Amino acid sequence: MTSRPQNLVVTGAGSGIGQAVCQLAEAAGIKVFGIDRDALGLAETQERTGASIAVCDVTDEAALIRAIDSAVDYFVGPPDALVAAAGVYRIAPAQEISAQAFADLLAINVVGAFVSAREVATRNTEGGSIVLIASMAYEGGDTNEPAAHYTASKGAIVSLTRQLAVEWADRGIRVNAVSPGVIHTPMLRLVDDPVKAAAYLESGVPLRRFGAASEVAAACMFLLSESASYITGVILPVDGGATIS
Repeated sequence: MTSRPQNLVVTGAGSGIGQAVCQLAEAAGIKVFGIDRDALGLAETQERTGASIAVCDVTDEAALIRAIDSAVDYFVGPPDALVAAAGVYRIAPAQEISAQAFADLLAINVVGAFVSAREVATRNTEGGSIVLIASMAYEGGDTNEPAAHYTASKGAIVSLTRQLAVEWADRGIRVNAVSPGVIHTPMLRLVDDPVKAAAYLESGVPLRRFGAASEVAAACMFLLSESASYITGVILPVDGGATIS
């Protein structure tokens, strides 16, 4: 690997962490191919960064494979890096979550990440780096924002990261994950209640503020880089200290 990846695929590129990764990568001179089901958000990312894009739902395996094939055409070769940031956050008490709703969320957050990683790794013969997006939610339960399906999905991402890191190490492909805390993105629900948000930051986050998508993106870029060349299978918290408070 060089000091930075040359060709990067980003899923969930239309907003939040995925869009922030695209912006940092393009600023660093990396060619970026963005994937998202949100056509408007993806068009905004393209306008801001110049990235090539494909509108695609990551739960549609055939469409996702075609999108990554388009990335290969755009790069004139295989991507050497992936940030799989496509994901959703839904809140519901466990007894109100249907089997279909549970499966639908896992299809986006876990299966979509897996297929993205598999397809990038399949095309890559010279090593590379993959970053998945976990969450501090996998560390424990939460009665204020119950989300059994989301929490399970992020626990699965942690296990998937470690398994893929072991399987693909002999091919020179590193697989890591970042584990964001309360990050100010469109998915954040805590800001719906300013009083509750202030109380949480005061008691639950040592740095006493929300994180920014750009800060999570910076952690992703570190894990993609040569500076992290001896790091694989790691879950890197980006949470203002929340998981140690």
